Amino acid sequence: MNSALKKSVSTILNSSLKEDKVSSDITTKTLIEDSNLTCELLFKESGILCGTKIVNYLVKKFNNKIKIVWKLKEGSYVKKNTRVAIINGPGNKILTIERILLNFLQKTSGIATTTYNFCKPIKNKKINILDTRKTTPGWRLIEKYCVKIGGGENHRMDLSKLILIKDNHIKSLRGVEPTLTKLFKKKRLAPVEIEVKSLSQLDSALKFKIKRVMLDNFTVPNIKKAINKIRKYPDVEIEISGGIDIPKIKKISSFDVDYISVGTITHSSPSIDISMNVLK
Repeated sequence: MNSALKKSVSTILNSSLKEDKVSSDITTKTLIEDSNLTCELLFKESGILCGTKIVNYLVKKFNNKIKIVWKLKEGSYVKKNTRVAIINGPGNKILTIERILLNFLQKTSGIATTTYNFCKPIKNKKINILDTRKTTPGWRLIEKYCVKIGGGENHRMDLSKLILIKDNHIKSLRGVEPTLTKLFKKKRLAPVEIEVKSLSQLDSALKFKIKRVMLDNFTVPNIKKAINKIRKYPDVEIEISGGIDIPKIKKISSFDVDYISVGTITHSSPSIDISMNVLK
C-alpha cells in the first residue's frame, strides 16, 4: 500500500475498532480463553480476492500474535467454497476481530469482483473501465484501489485532478458554448473533459480544444453517431457514461471508444459472501 492508502486504511480501521468496542467484547471475554485457535477464511461464492493487505494490516495492528497465511494472491479469481487463508493465534483475539475482518474483506472483494464482471465482456481491449467519484465517504482511496485489483482504472481521484464540466455547470452558464468560451478565456490548470447529453451539445463542444468528451446516457445508435463525429478530431478521447450495466456493456464492448465509466462498481457492489470457520 502506498502512504496515502495506508493512512486511509489506518483511519478507517481505528474507527472500526472503536465502533465495535473490541476491548469490551463481553461474550468472548466470558467464554474464550487466549489459547491457540486455527481458523479458515472461505469464499462461499466465486469472486476476486481483494483486501489481503488491509486484513494483514488489521491483524498486525490489533494483535501481532495472530498470524495469517494466504493461500491465493491478491487479485486471484476464487471459485466457490475455496479456502483463501488460514488464521492462527489467540482464540479470544481472533474471534473479537472476526466481524471487522470479514466486513473489510467482503466489501473490498465485492468491489473488485463487480469491476471484473464489467471488464470481462469487453472485446475492444483498448477500452478501459473507469470508476467514478460515487464512493463511500472516507473510503475513496480503498474503493479505487479495489477497482484496479478487479481490472479497472481510476477516473479522477478528486476535484483537483481534472477540469470536468458536468450538466449543472452547463445549465448554470446557459449552454455548452458559453461555458467553454468562459473557460478557454482563463488559464487552465488541468486537461478539460466535458459531459454532453445530446449530439447538438457534442457539436458545440468539438469547436473547442478539449481533451475528452463524456457521452452521458446516449442511446446505442447515438453513441455510434457521436463516435463518427469525434473521431474526426484525433486528439479527443471518448468516454461513455450513464446507465451502464452488463447488458449495455455487451452491446458497446467492441465500439471505438477509450473509456466506459461505471458508477455501479463503487456505489452498488454487493459484498462477497466470505466466512471464518474454526478448524481446531
